[in-house]
Amino acid sequence: MPNTKTDKMNRVRIKIVFLGTFPYLKVLDNIKSWKSDLFEIVDVNSTFNIVGNSDGPNWYYSDVNMERQIPSRSDSDILLAITNVRLQENFYMRRYNDNRICLTYHQMTNILKSENIPMENLILRVLYSVLLLYKRYGNRVPPSSEYTNYTHDDTRGCLFDMNGIKTNIIYSLDKPNLCPSCVEALMTNHENRENRIEKELIEKVQKELQKIRKKSYYRIADFIKKYPVLSIAISAISALVIGILGSMISNFLWNLFNLS
Repeated sequence: MPNTKTDKMNRVRIKIVFLGTFPYLKVLDNIKSWKSDLFEIVDVNSTFNIVGNSDGPNWYYSDVNMERQIPSRSDSDILLAITNVRLQENFYMRRYNDNRICLTYHQMTNILKSENIPMENLILRVLYSVLLLYKRYGNRVPPSSEYTNYTHDDTRGCLFDMNGIKTNIIYSLDKPNLCPSCVEALMTNHENRENRIEKELIEKVQKELQKIRKKSYYRIADFIKKYPVLSIAISAISALVIGILGSMISNFLWNLFNLS
């Protein structure tokens, strides 16, 4: 039975767990406090040990291995497992059966730190992309073993950039977006017209994605790097204006107290 508009706009329940040692648990504070009209984090406190060793080339954990490690999603709609180990094919995210996803910070930590991107931005980006996948495929996240065609190879700062070169992910971790072709694909959904994504939901996603930002200090630093001459001019004008205002205020106070 097709989903109604009301059903589609209900918030998706997402559970987050950690696999193995994860030294960046401070990101939990920002994830727990994240406000969304589209999903809710129902649990983010569970940690599970990784049992056994890697079983693939270059020390990666195969999909078969990871599926055994990741717990059941129980009463949540989607389960996101976060880890530090290398995943199959060295992807930063893999999708498994029963709406379970694994995100790894293996190699991603250095990429984020080099661009001063908050650690939680990667989790949030993945959550929004998975949310749209879940809707697009009829409340189901297709596993990585299933053929899908929702990403694009060129980098556009879009949620569905393929990021075959891992470092390209930086372009979709500071005010990411849905590019026009992806919006069109979601709204038409030729694969399953019953699960077309409505304009209202896409607009909500686009609006919430704008909150995934670098910290203010680093945004200012990026602006200075990009526009050094303009930044110097702004600084000079600002200093001049402040000096003039300071002089005017000093004269006003001097005259005020002298008259009294």
